[in-house]
Amino acid sequence: MKLTLSLQEEPFFQGMSEALVSRIEAFVYHRAYDARQIVYFPDDPYDYVYWVREGRVKVTRVSDDGRELTFRHLLPGDMLGEECLVDRPKRDDYAEAMVPTMLCLMRAADFRRLAREELALAHKVAQRLCCRITETEQVLVETVFSPVRSRVASGLLRLYRREKGQNRDALCVTHQEVANLVGSTRETTTAVLHMLRAEGILDMANRRLTILDPVALEHVAKNG
Repeated sequence: MKLTLSLQEEPFFQGMSEALVSRIEAFVYHRAYDARQIVYFPDDPYDYVYWVREGRVKVTRVSDDGRELTFRHLLPGDMLGEECLVDRPKRDDYAEAMVPTMLCLMRAADFRRLAREELALAHKVAQRLCCRITETEQVLVETVFSPVRSRVASGLLRLYRREKGQNRDALCVTHQEVANLVGSTRETTTAVLHMLRAEGILDMANRRLTILDPVALEHVAKNG
């Protein structure tokens, strides 16, 4: 697996001084995860924060009756576990590597200390949290007010735009993973995906979704 040596070349750390990145690097190490390997489970302590160096991770909550809701997919440069800043005792969700993945890990105690001492790090974390809140509020609005067809289109658009930022065109997601992202059932989501394929908006093959017409997909997201 290809791995950039310096954290300074990773999106999260860009703009930080060399001295700060060097200080952060003194507290981190890397760990490889196989596809479908769990990074952490519900009820695990908030003992680490993570940055995705390579691969993809999903963060999911499971209800008592077995239903799943995926909060987000994390790509290279993304961070997870920053909730340790509020000193929560245990995790409520689980994180899973979707493909072979390399993560950068830092102990939560070290991260909290650095965030107190280094304004640039605290500012970057605050920016990321604000982006997460904005996206979460948008998903909540869609869930309450939009039909499933629009929600599926919106979820695919978010994934597509992030993948384009990684210079990838295909979305490596299953129908169930799309359903979990938009709060729908797999059967309903599959029906919507087949309709979008019939309309020439996307193509599906080998567990991959390829967006053929992002403009049309955006229209569906806004208008159903």
